[in-house]
Amino acid sequence: MTDDRTHGVTDPEEVTLWVDPVCAWTWITYKWLREAASVRPLSLSVRPTGLGYLEGAPGLDKEHARFLELAPGPVRVLAAAAAGHGAQSVGPLYEAVARRFHAPGGLYDGLHERVRGLSAEAKREVQASLLEQARDVVAEALDERGLPAGLVASMGSAEWDEDLRTAHESIPRDGAELDVIGVPVVSVGGRVGVFGPVLRSAPAGERAGALWDGFAALVREDAFLELRRVTPRPVPTPAG
Repeated sequence: MTDDRTHGVTDPEEVTLWVDPVCAWTWITYKWLREAASVRPLSLSVRPTGLGYLEGAPGLDKEHARFLELAPGPVRVLAAAAAGHGAQSVGPLYEAVARRFHAPGGLYDGLHERVRGLSAEAKREVQASLLEQARDVVAEALDERGLPAGLVASMGSAEWDEDLRTAHESIPRDGAELDVIGVPVVSVGGRVGVFGPVLRSAPAGERAGALWDGFAALVREDAFLELRRVTPRPVPTPAG
């Protein structure tokens, strides 16, 4: 049981996480928040947003263009599920899809080691080749969550991109121009959305709760703007 005298919260705090299933860093943040919700009074909801709306126009090389063509597929299915089956369907479906991408044995397992040292073009070629297989991954996730198999067709349909833009633009900002550099994006209690936290791995139990306490204290403070480590990012370890 959480000691509210320590954490100063009596009712669950609403936490919203914007996700793209293809992002391993977001999967780690999701697992941390899910764990934190088991030891702190917070209520987690998940909304989709596409990395394609954050990374600019397609590059000139054909593999980069192919990657940007395929990358929106999984998150389009989240948008279609939200439209047809309610916002509450997004979190469970996201978990089922992202787990199949990033858990051991998943589609992206070992990806960072595989692309280490490659040129940007070669990295995109590898990613595009994996995304060619994503349809089966998404179909399995839909079956797991009891959602219609036909939703997999949303992967190739740009009609859901407007829903994704709307979800992306729903990220709270304090009257300022939206400047989101990637996912994960988290909003605590409807406050301004922040990028991160980006984690090497997802802490469990009280470690997850302690990290939540520190993160929540920062984002509740109006003076807080940004915090970033100066060393390069390590390879993520999104096990589980």
